Amino acid sequence: MKKQSNFNEGRLLSDEKIIDLYWERNERAISETDKKYGHYLFTIAYNIVHDELDCEECLNDTYLGTWNRIPPTKPTAFQIFISKIMRNTAVDRYRKNRSAKTVPSELTVSLHELDECLSASPSAEEEYSLHRLSQIISSFIREQSERNEFAFVCRYYYADYIADIAQMLGVSEKTVSRALASMRGELKALLEKEGYL
Repeated sequence: MKKQSNFNEGRLLSDEKIIDLYWERNERAISETDKKYGHYLFTIAYNIVHDELDCEECLNDTYLGTWNRIPPTKPTAFQIFISKIMRNTAVDRYRKNRSAKTVPSELTVSLHELDECLSASPSAEEEYSLHRLSQIISSFIREQSERNEFAFVCRYYYADYIADIAQMLGVSEKTVSRALASMRGELKALLEKEGYL
C-alpha cells in the first residue's frame, strides 16, 4: 500500500475535484484518476495477480467500477475508495487465474503466512460467527502500534512485498518480518482463546 507521491503533484487535481468530475459525469474524471493514481493501483493489482496484462484489465475494470459507483456514492477518502475497488477486482482476477492453475502471486504467499491463524475449512458454527471473527481481527489490528498496523494491512490486505513495506517504513526487512511473525503468533493465540482454532 504505497502512498501516492509524484513530483508533478501541483499539476494533479485534488481528490475533491476528481470526485466532482465523476458527479458531473465528465469522462476526464477517469484520465485524472489514472494520472494521479494509475501507478499506485497498478502496483496493488500486480502484487495480487503478477501479470501485466491482467493488471491492465484490472485497472480498466477499476475505472469502470469507480465510474459506476460515483454517483451515488461520494467517497470521503478517494484513494482508499479506489484501492478497495482495485483490490476486489484483482482478487476476483486472481481467483479466476488460480482456478486455471496459473502462477501463484504475492497474495498466495502472504495468505500462506496466515494459514496457521485460520481454519482450513470452517465449521457451520464458524460460518455463523464470521461477523464476530471479523470484529475480533479488526479489533486486534487496531490495538497494534501504528507501524505494526500499517505493516499488517500492507502485507495481508494489499499483498505488498516485505521489502516494499520495510522501505515505506524506513526499517529493515528483518524488522518487518519479526513484527509480522509476532502479530501472527498473537493473533493465533487470540483466535485459539476465542475458540476459532
